[in-house]
Amino acid sequence: MDFIKPGPNKRVCAFFIDSLTGQILGGVVSVILNRDISWLIWMLFILFKDCFGARSFGKYLVGTQVIDENNLVAKPSKTIIRNIFMVIPLFPLVEYVKILMDKKEGLRFGDKAAKTKVNDLKPQRKDSSFLWISVGLFVAVIILQLAIMFAFIEQNPELLNQ
Repeated sequence: MDFIKPGPNKRVCAFFIDSLTGQILGGVVSVILNRDISWLIWMLFILFKDCFGARSFGKYLVGTQVIDENNLVAKPSKTIIRNIFMVIPLFPLVEYVKILMDKKEGLRFGDKAAKTKVNDLKPQRKDSSFLWISVGLFVAVIILQLAIMFAFIEQNPELLNQ
């Protein structure tokens, strides 16, 4: 498999899709259990998101895949190692800056630790088109977080008195 570096907007868009998916799952489980475990569910989702064919739902939609140093599909253990960095608060922003700085392969710290990189399977899809999708997804993530918070507070009003 030949390596083609995807643009940063594709990668961010895939992450926002995955983050939104994990937050929806976490919110639903939290409401059902009447216990706020949305952060835990999101974290587990992000850690294991690339374990199936080295492609998360977001990577599938934007057309990317995690590969190893030999340009082969990355093993689940490598994808988990690379995703550990994405569950550290605010570290996804650091990782985005790192992608921008690495002009050759777009490696982030997680990729360096796991000896992986992200391959663009659909280079004909221009990176710039993913910028506005990412902005929209970012807004959706914020709105969803607020909705989960308000739903949980509505179910547990005693939390406001603490």
